[in-house]
Amino acid sequence: MEQQLVEATERAITKVIGDFQDNPERFWNERDIHWSLFYYLKQEAVGQENYVTQLIRAEFPTLKKFGGRKPARGHYDLVILDPKSYNSPAVQQMKAQASWDDFLKLVKVIVAVEIKLWLARLPFERADWDIRKLMEQPNKVVNAYFINFVQLNFNKPTMQDYYRELREYLMHQKDQWPDLKILCVPSETKIQPVASKNWL
Repeated sequence: MEQQLVEATERAITKVIGDFQDNPERFWNERDIHWSLFYYLKQEAVGQENYVTQLIRAEFPTLKKFGGRKPARGHYDLVILDPKSYNSPAVQQMKAQASWDDFLKLVKVIVAVEIKLWLARLPFERADWDIRKLMEQPNKVVNAYFINFVQLNFNKPTMQDYYRELREYLMHQKDQWPDLKILCVPSETKIQPVASKNWL
C-alpha cells in the first residue's frame, strides 16, 4: 500500500507541475497549489475507502513540538495517512476532540508534503522551516516531499540568477537530507527544459 500511495502522490505532483507551467498566472498563492494537489490526489483514490478524503489531510500537525518556552506543533501542508494505522480500532474509537498527543502516537504519516511558492526574490532561509518539519525527529515521515514552484519574470537576468542560486541552496539541503524529495519547478519550461531535472 505504501508504494501505491507514493506512486499516486508523484502522479498527482506531475499533473500540478503541468498545470503550473501551462498557466502559472492562475496560481496566486500557495493555497492554490494545495487545492490542485488535493484535487489530483482525490482523483487517484489513494485508499480503498468509502470516503476518499479520509486519508488525505491538510494542515496536519507534526508529532514534534517546536519552540522554546511554549513549544507548539508545526503543520504539514498536506499528508496521506497510513490506512492500517488510521483504521485501527484504537483510532476509530477516538472522538474528534481527542488529544493530539494520543492520536499522533497511533497514526502513521506515509506521505507529507510542504509547498513553497516563490513569487519574488525572498531569502532562501524561508525554506528551512518546511524542511525542519519534514525531517526532524521524531516526526517519522516515511516519504517527505518539499515542492518549490518558482514564478518569476525570467526575462530578467537577475531573476535567472536568483533561480540558479535557489536551486543551489536546495541542492545543499538535499545533501544534508538525502531522504527528502525536493522539487524545484520554474514557471517557464525554457529555464529548465528537462522535466526530470526539476527533482534535485
